[in-house]
Amino acid sequence: MNVPAGQLDLPLCVSSGQVFRWDKFADSHWLGVDGTNWFRVAIAGSDCFEVESNADESAFSSLFRLDWNAEVVERQLVGNGPELVPYLSALKGLRVMRSSDAGETLFCFLCTPNNHISRIGSMVRKLASFGDVMEVIDGVAVHRFPSAERIAAIHEQELRDLGFGYRGATIPRVAKQILANQKGWLESLKEGSYQDAHDELAALHGVGPKLADCIALFALDHGEAVPIDTHIWQALTRLYFPEWAGSALTGAKYRAAGDHFRSRFGALSGWAQQHLFYDNVLHGREARRAVKSGQKVTR
Repeated sequence: MNVPAGQLDLPLCVSSGQVFRWDKFADSHWLGVDGTNWFRVAIAGSDCFEVESNADESAFSSLFRLDWNAEVVERQLVGNGPELVPYLSALKGLRVMRSSDAGETLFCFLCTPNNHISRIGSMVRKLASFGDVMEVIDGVAVHRFPSAERIAAIHEQELRDLGFGYRGATIPRVAKQILANQKGWLESLKEGSYQDAHDELAALHGVGPKLADCIALFALDHGEAVPIDTHIWQALTRLYFPEWAGSALTGAKYRAAGDHFRSRFGALSGWAQQHLFYDNVLHGREARRAVKSGQKVTR
């Protein structure tokens, strides 16, 4: 596949906290899973990707949202928020991905609270191992993510023994809640409003506002969602709410910050958020030092 230079940085996308089922092999080869699809990708250049898959080209394009022109998106964002220029420029090729399986994405994000990316990846691999093997590639068994029915049947202690901690209780319980809803309930949340989806997700056990926003953005394609964790809160207080810097993120502030972002960027809020979030993951410490020393922070 040929993609215009600067439009897709695959390692950046799959390592930026949006997905957790991608692993790097030697020589710029990546192996990833999305729903019923697996992709073995060799990066042949800045604009060329050699893709081996059980799916067609459209599945890869949809996953990385290649139907969206990143340059057009960036122009729209900068038109409404010139302050985003350094963040968008520093992370060229970072795109908001579009999962094909909302259930898989939801359960992956249930592994994320109070966790870091490397441990989340380990937990997701363990949870995925409860699913059937689709293929063995380079000696690696590629699993279809288990269904909600299968996850609901996992005993809490089994997950705790695998290192899931309190999530060992949360994950099967949420699976049972999903099964108790009308068939197709989760996928149906794509069709309604962002707010309705957020409210219904937040009613699930262990799902607070931030996790509901993650699921709404990455599983249900609601671009208005703005997940606010420590990293994005630090970025938002530097850029938009300096009076809140160093203060706790309350429910009222969470709503106000998200609403402010949505009023500026609308359905592109999630795209802007992802750049601010990952830039802070990479550079937040130096930005905080600069603020403390009274220096002007440009990104």
